Amino acid sequence: MESIKQDYSHSVMNHITLSLVSLIGIGLITIFISFWVTELADQDAQAINLSGSMRMQTYHVGLALKDNKNDQALAYIEKLDNTWNHSLFALQREGNSSQALNSAFHQAHSHWRETLRPLLLDLAHTPNVIPFPIALIDKQVDLTDELVNRFQQAAESKIRDLRFVQLFALFIVMGVGSLVVYLIRDRVEKPLLQLTQAAHRIGKGDFGHQVDIDGRDELGLLGATINRMSTSISQMYDEMESQVKQRTLELRRNNTILEFLFSTARKILYSHNQPLNYQGLLDELSQLAGSDSDLELELCLFTVKGDRPYLQVTPRHYTPSDCSKRSCEQCHGEAPFCLLDKYRLNEKFPITREETHYGVINVRGKDMLSLAPWQEQLFRSVADQLALALSLSAQQEQQHRLAMLNERSVIARELHDSLAQSLSYLKIQVTRLQKSNDKERYDLQQPIIDELREGLSAAYRHLRELLTTFRLKIDTGGLNEALQCTVATLNERSDMQVDLHYQLANIPLSPTEEIHLLQIVREASQNAVNHSNGRQVDITLHQLRDESIELIVDDDGIGISDSPEKLNHYGLAIINERARHLGGDVNIVARSNGGTRVLLHFKPSFLAA
Repeated sequence: MESIKQDYSHSVMNHITLSLVSLIGIGLITIFISFWVTELADQDAQAINLSGSMRMQTYHVGLALKDNKNDQALAYIEKLDNTWNHSLFALQREGNSSQALNSAFHQAHSHWRETLRPLLLDLAHTPNVIPFPIALIDKQVDLTDELVNRFQQAAESKIRDLRFVQLFALFIVMGVGSLVVYLIRDRVEKPLLQLTQAAHRIGKGDFGHQVDIDGRDELGLLGATINRMSTSISQMYDEMESQVKQRTLELRRNNTILEFLFSTARKILYSHNQPLNYQGLLDELSQLAGSDSDLELELCLFTVKGDRPYLQVTPRHYTPSDCSKRSCEQCHGEAPFCLLDKYRLNEKFPITREETHYGVINVRGKDMLSLAPWQEQLFRSVADQLALALSLSAQQEQQHRLAMLNERSVIARELHDSLAQSLSYLKIQVTRLQKSNDKERYDLQQPIIDELREGLSAAYRHLRELLTTFRLKIDTGGLNEALQCTVATLNERSDMQVDLHYQLANIPLSPTEEIHLLQIVREASQNAVNHSNGRQVDITLHQLRDESIELIVDDDGIGISDSPEKLNHYGLAIINERARHLGGDVNIVARSNGGTRVLLHFKPSFLAA
């Protein structure tokens, strides 16, 4: 509060108030002086009138005496005495008026009292004794006229004084008014105009605008406050703009990083078809992370049990001129950075997933104490993505190995169940033929030769069917398209009509399930075409109410025998083996209205999730 009072010590309102009080005071003083002067001048007219009447009264006394009207003359003398003793002439009798007026009054009054009045009284009491004093009467009249003139001059003087006072008050009022107008214009209007312009410019965004208002009054304080406010707002705006620019740069950088990580993740997802480009990835990472600092990167990949990297990648723009190692022997990831004493930063980001160590990303930079948080996050994310890519690659390789082993087991089993048994049968027939030849039982050779011919034909046919089975694949069109191709092939190569009823468009089947279903359908339909001697084959694939998958292959042929394994044992073995892999049950039965039905039930793998 004290500081505010100090700031208000030269308040413009105080000056304006003082000026207004001065104007009002001058007006009141002028009014009081004018009232006093007019009050004084109010009796001057009566005094002039009264003093003028004394001339007439003097003449009345002289005329009454001249006409011997002594009693009337005495009455006029008494009236004239009363006039001289009137209260209006009290100031003059006491000598409190102006000197000239007092002198004129005393001369006229003395001449009356001391000279003319005694003579007139003697003349009234003793007429015709003394001569008539016409000269003295004329002198008394002249003195009275002088007194009247002095009263008139005194009244005029008071009027002149009143005019002077009013004129003086007018100039004072005009001066004080001009000062007030100047003060208002200089201390109020101009500062207010500047403040209004400042508010308008600040409102338009010119936060650095300053006002030039001097003085220790309210407007000066307001101007100083607006200047401080404008400076503070300008600083805050500059800081905010700087922060916005910084945040914008950070957002752009983060967006670039996200695009890079997204691109890397997409490359990782498609890396199962082709190896990941580690060189390009490290080049992009180096450019992204080292754009504002001098960073050097190195990617080292290790095998699970290896003690040195099998792959060591550095950015293309970096030339490892300071590397003393010319090979990767005995290197544990230090190359190509061997002069570590030159560097103050040496960060390692391990590439690990599920406690499996795949490699490391080495980051080194000159004259740096630590990495920025976003750089650390970037390197960790890339290391995690690389670990995921290597883990997926290892899993894919393992799955490929398992798939190959499974397929080889199936191929071995099918070869054993079909071709191997046929060859064993042929070997037995060859032995029989040899024995008949040794015993010269030539009559027994022809049936053996016929069996050999039939066995060789069956083995050749089995081999072709197995090759067809092994070449079976499902392209990007999925199971439905593969089944359509199989049905079209069967329709072209046989006289039977094969129809497909596929109702699993909304069921997600795994690739393994699709392969097994395709193989079972192919074997069942091929058996129907080759052995049923029918005209129609219907293939139905749909989902039951218990969410299990049902496959039905029907034909209208001659039906199945009581010992079907003797006719096409290898095909049935394939169907049973595939059904076991699907975790389902397969039944091959004769239809009541003729023909054969292959019926398969299994639970799809997505239900286990």
